Amino acid sequence: MAAAQQPKHVAIIPDGNTRWANANGVSSFEGYKQGAERGLEIMRHSREIGVHTLTFWGLSTENWRNRPEGELTFLVDLFGSMIDRYLEEALKHNVRVVHLGNTANLPASLIDKLAAAAKQTKANDAHVLNLALDYGGHDELLRATEAIARDIAQDKVSLAELSQPLPGVAKSDGPVPTVFARYLDTHDQPYPFPDFIIRTSGEMRTSGFMPWQAVYAELYFEPVFWPDFTAEKFDAALREYQTRQRRFGGGHDEEPTG
Repeated sequence: MAAAQQPKHVAIIPDGNTRWANANGVSSFEGYKQGAERGLEIMRHSREIGVHTLTFWGLSTENWRNRPEGELTFLVDLFGSMIDRYLEEALKHNVRVVHLGNTANLPASLIDKLAAAAKQTKANDAHVLNLALDYGGHDELLRATEAIARDIAQDKVSLAELSQPLPGVAKSDGPVPTVFARYLDTHDQPYPFPDFIIRTSGEMRTSGFMPWQAVYAELYFEPVFWPDFTAEKFDAALREYQTRQRRFGGGHDEEPTG
């Protein structure tokens, strides 16, 4: 099988803001601010080089619930500011902004900003920016399961249907979206499955990120802390991705099984 081409969907776990702050002798708040600036830079750069979908994991569900209140207040304001700053660009460059994750524990101010950005960019189709805030892989699957149980009780879907391919989905390399995928946070996106997941700071795990969607994602672990992950490092990661041979569960000379 040929080496991978440009990924259509890149997901990023931007780890190491606090450790970057400690290493540079500044406050953790400054680390988050620098991380936010880097996030905006990578959002723009990925769009400019033709990546269709970028998923940015801001905070996990577990991380969100275990942070001190003052830190959470700061992060809420920071994420709100990022959304405000990026929204004009999203409208100009035909980017759809989507929130992935739970809203039950987010403050109303942030929910309102996420909802407004989603509404204003809903028709955009050149790119997708997923903002995963209060997102956890287990939480997403539990919310999907609860929605499925309600629909089964109301005869809207059956267990047998859940594994069937979505109507109208063309056969292609990689996983095929099934009826089950309609219940996930990425349910209405053209490229719901990440091709490539990047995690910074040297941590070599995905921490349960997008467990259903990322089943065949290529993984890349970058040693530098997130605020030092420049556009050049992003490009270097993509070059590494392009050397990979993606088999999607098949053998070297087999067709992808999906």
